[in-house]
Parts: sequence; structure tokens; C-alpha cells
Amino acid sequence: MPRASYRSGARDAGVTVVEIHLVGGFLGSGKTTAILGASALLRGKGVSVGVVTNDQGGSLVDTELIRAAGIPASEVTGGCFCCNFPALQGMIEQLERATGPRVVFAEPVGSCTDLVATVLKPLVASNLAQRRIGRLSVFTDIRLLRQRLFNRPLPFSEDVQYIFDTQIEEAEILVLNKADLLPTDAAQEILQKGKERYPDKTLLLQSSLDSGNLLTWIDTLEKNDGGSEHRAIRVDYDRYAHGEMGLAWYDASLAIDLPSDKGQEVVQRLIHELRVAVHGAGRPVGHLKIHVRHAGGSFKLSIMQDPAEPAEVHAIDGTVLGVTINARTEGGAEALQSTVREAVARAVSGNGITVRLLQEAAFHPSRPEPSLRMT
Repeated sequence: MPRASYRSGARDAGVTVVEIHLVGGFLGSGKTTAILGASALLRGKGVSVGVVTNDQGGSLVDTELIRAAGIPASEVTGGCFCCNFPALQGMIEQLERATGPRVVFAEPVGSCTDLVATVLKPLVASNLAQRRIGRLSVFTDIRLLRQRLFNRPLPFSEDVQYIFDTQIEEAEILVLNKADLLPTDAAQEILQKGKERYPDKTLLLQSSLDSGNLLTWIDTLEKNDGGSEHRAIRVDYDRYAHGEMGLAWYDASLAIDLPSDKGQEVVQRLIHELRVAVHGAGRPVGHLKIHVRHAGGSFKLSIMQDPAEPAEVHAIDGTVLGVTINARTEGGAEALQSTVREAVARAVSGNGITVRLLQEAAFHPSRPEPSLRMT
């Protein structure tokens, strides 16, 4: 079937072809930021977009953020896409019925790998004629990729590094993201070395805050058709499982009541206390995301591997803050829970400030058990 251009809104035999793009990559690599930016650009061209998010937990900053941007979003929770493939299919179908998106981005949890065999190939095999399944994009923080390209260890255990490495291995489009955080010549050097190391992949140097970079990624998605060429890799599921189970998950939803002039100060203190607590405990951070909702809107903050990476706190209106916290680190789940709770308590200490814990979960992911695996 000839390929229809979603940017031009073309139709094939009177049927609009839905583009489905799987966007993988390690925790904190910037997948959601890229999807949000690309969605905004596509919608600006009149292209309808939907997103399916995914996580082991249930209270997701990313889903809240996408919906806050007015983008239709469904989520698969309680396990990765590979272990819940029927749920992924159901969420895609739900979006198609509800909003008729022209493009669907599906974002698996950042600790997931073996996506070609367990998600991409099953999607192709079960595909309806009016869908086109694109190639697998894998996002990587260019600073972490630099460590691997120059044979330096990542700040994670060997089993967690194994997940990172297999994600890179199976990438069809490898996005070297956050390139703006390095000098231009250093980023170009990593891109060139990456092309030498991975000659079979399409490599993109990208800052997901740059609309030009995002347009290049969108063009690459459109030009790189999916199909029988998807190549599954061999995965050691014992190492994969040890890596996932060595990661701690913490999710919480909070309501903070405070004087009307204290919102920005409290959030700044919260970021500071979480930085000090998590990095001070020596925990390698996959990601730590915070979504803040207030009377005037909402915004997201991230605390990544680099404790000096800036976090912009917006102006805040009102006397009630809704805060969702997603923390993904190595180490024990109970210890992570205590660390975050104590940091929150320090951040909100003071007259006239109270916290209500609405929802909380701390756990380790279970062993990955794919619903399907097609090699």
C-alpha cells in the first residue's frame, strides 16, 4: 500500500492511514519532551495526535503533562508494553475511536527493552490495513551515550547498564538527545563516533527544545517505513530482570495547602531538598519528575543524573498545589520512599503549610514476562 503523508493529510483509497510510532529509550532520556514538542508541531499543521504512555506504576507525571497540553492520551500501567501487549492494542483502539488521531506516539517505560520482538513485530503482525507501524526510535541522553562510546562505565550497576545497551542495540532510529547540554564540537564528535559504531542505524543529533531538530525527527519518522525489516535482538532475560528489579519505583500524589504568596518558594525548596536527599544518598537516578498544578496552570520539573541541571520554577497562583512525584532510582524501594518523604517534610515545614498524601506506592518492578515474542 502506498504510504500517505500525515503532514499533508493525504488519504489512501479514501481511508486515512494512522501512523503509529514507538518511542523507546532509557529513563530520563527526554522521550516525553520530544513527543510533546513533536505533537505541538504536528497539531500546528492540522494533524491530530494521540499518545499512549506506559509505566510500572499508576500515577504518571507524563500522562498528566500530555493531557494538560490538550493532547488525547491513554496509559498502560502496572507493567511495560511487552508484558501488557493486549492493553496497548486496546489503548490504541480507544484513542482511534475517541479522537481519530492521524499519528499515535506510544512511549514504553524507560526500563523496557526487547521492544522489536515483543511490541513492534506483534503490532505489525496484528496490524489493520489503515495503520502504518513506523520504525523504532530510541532516545538516549547524549552524555550517557558518550560514556559507552568511549568505554566508560555508566553510573548504574552492570545489569542496569545491560538494559541501556540493549536499548541502543535494537534502535532503528537512534536519537542523541540533550545535545544542547554539550559544546557543539563535543556533540558532533559523539555523533560521528556513533555513526562509526552503529552504521546500520539512523542517528540524529537532537535537542528536543529545538523545533528544527524536532521537525527533522518527524521527517525521519515519515521517511523510515516499518515492515518485515524489523530486526529482533537476543536478550538475556535473567540479566534484564535483575536490572529491572534492581530499580526502585516511587510514585506519590500530594495536595499542599499554603499561603497564597508561598507557592514558588515551597516548590523551590522541594526541588532543593529532593536534589540533596536523592543525590546525597548516592542513588543513581534514572529520573525524578515532578508535576505541579496550581490555579494558574501546571508545569513539570525534572531532577536528573546531573544535580546541577537547571529546573525552572514557574510563577504559582493560589493556595493549593497539586504535586505528583515519580522517582526512579537504583536501590531499595522502602529506602527511596523514606528519602522522598523526609525531603517533602523538610520542604513544607513552616507556619501555615500542610500536606495531604493522596496516593503513594513504592516497589520494585517484577520480572518481565512478554505477552508475545516474535523473532
